[in-house]
Amino acid sequence: MKPTITIPITPIANLEEELEHAMLVSIAIGHHDDVFVLLAEEQPPLINGCFPATVTEKSYGYQVIHIKDGLKTVLLLPEEKWNYHFVQPIDEDHILLVCARSYYHDAQNIEKNARVYDKNGRFIRSFCLGDGIERVYVTKDQEIWTGYFDEGVYGNYGWEVPIGSSGLVGWDAFGRKIDSLEEEQEYHIFECLGLNGAPDGGIWFYFSIESKIGVRKDGKTSYYSPEDNMFRTFAMNGETVTVHRGQETRTLSEMRREGDQYKTIRDILLMKPNGVPLISQMVNTRENTLLFLDGNELYLYEMKL
Repeated sequence: MKPTITIPITPIANLEEELEHAMLVSIAIGHHDDVFVLLAEEQPPLINGCFPATVTEKSYGYQVIHIKDGLKTVLLLPEEKWNYHFVQPIDEDHILLVCARSYYHDAQNIEKNARVYDKNGRFIRSFCLGDGIERVYVTKDQEIWTGYFDEGVYGNYGWEVPIGSSGLVGWDAFGRKIDSLEEEQEYHIFECLGLNGAPDGGIWFYFSIESKIGVRKDGKTSYYSPEDNMFRTFAMNGETVTVHRGQETRTLSEMRREGDQYKTIRDILLMKPNGVPLISQMVNTRENTLLFLDGNELYLYEMKL
């Protein structure tokens, strides 16, 4: 049985006021010890009660809350018809909003589901990142990485040849494809469940079925087998990986690399100031840091060597 250590943690922000009038869509860690929160006035209705819409008939209002050094800056997007699911910073002046779905109507009509805005809310450009997006991550070098779930890999929403067929694709800040796993035959990525970037520029990903951690750098990929394979979110620091197993989970699991495997060495219990363990409803990662939402509060946990 692995040991469990308890680490105290304090909130970095409270979203009670914002969540009274809006619903939370996603959270993200920025490039400079900052945080982004994407809110919508309401959730757009599902198509036939099952499938998320891409472009909606009705306009919806979105907010992007930028939190840095304890201060909140609000970016208002009042009349949007895209159904956004992800927010990521590109640089200090631009953010990326992405819809997880995109329709391929024909070669001349492909939905551009990624949209870039400046810090004043002015629309800058759009491009297509494909359908069935499970994860989005933008590196400090402004590379955009997208991991796909099964519909993005096998095709739906009109895509006979899906952009995400390899499971993982890299793009530049203008939506031009720069890398993918299309030429690799070692593993088939059915679902890319986790995505994170390394300080040295490599991209890390975790995929189901084979339950492997992949590290992509300079056009080459290395694969590792984690002992704990029940997770969707992870952070890394050197030879150590900390994984989060999912919503309503009380503990994190820390694994250390031994050869081509990651072996679990301990569990981590994050304890809030009131003496209650942190239980997250939403998680995001960047490099060695995890961002959690527990109720109305945001918490950051940074891995230490």
